[in-house]
Amino acid sequence: MALLEVEDVVVQFGGITAVNHANLSVAAGEITGLIGPNGAGKTTLFNVITGLQTPTSGSVHLDGDDITRLAPQARAHRGIARTFQRLEVFGSLTVHENLLVAAEIRATWDRHAPSPSAVARELIDVIGLRDWATTPSDSVPTGIARLTELGRALAIQPRLLLLDEPSSGLSEDETGDFARLLQRLAHGGQAVMIVEHDVELVMDICSTIHVLDFGEVIASGPPARIRADKAVQAAYLGVQVDVETGAAAGAVSA
Repeated sequence: MALLEVEDVVVQFGGITAVNHANLSVAAGEITGLIGPNGAGKTTLFNVITGLQTPTSGSVHLDGDDITRLAPQARAHRGIARTFQRLEVFGSLTVHENLLVAAEIRATWDRHAPSPSAVARELIDVIGLRDWATTPSDSVPTGIARLTELGRALAIQPRLLLLDEPSSGLSEDETGDFARLLQRLAHGGQAVMIVEHDVELVMDICSTIHVLDFGEVIASGPPARIRADKAVQAAYLGVQVDVETGAAAGAVSA
């Protein structure tokens, strides 16, 4: 059974339907991608999963339990962590202190949690932030700030990690290192779901990809199937498909 199940979720804002009967799942030990055009409803769906947005209808289950009406902090206690499309680091704190704060917060609700200082030190090395550990977060490059936010999310030791545009601001080399880090996390049993516009990154590291368009999941499956899906090509990957012949014209782009 999947760790996360989103079932028939609808989100409406007045007369606008942002998410339309969406169904998807995320398994432990895998990286799952969520892609689609701008405004497709990806971040709204993340907000539903993390409790920042109450769905109009539908449900969210974590490890078989219905969490649809739980508050965001209750979901964090159950093992859900996320990053945001807009950077949300504590700018006046150092990189190390950002991770330490998160680990200390985890310790307030879990008396079995490991030492916060030990967690922060380990993550600094795991993520590769040692050279920046004592630098205030508002003084680091965007890519390092992204990694700091990732480390802070990992410091609460989540079962499900949701990442919204995590490669934004990363250089090509940093993106490669980041991809390998996520793969190591997944191999260790972590469930990871990413919203990402770097299609090649998604295709390289994800086991399953869900594609949103106008709030609807128009395709789900492994990368090869998503690349070949004509509806996905027409909606997102930059290929126009002749509806009569099925022939594609134009080049696939990110």
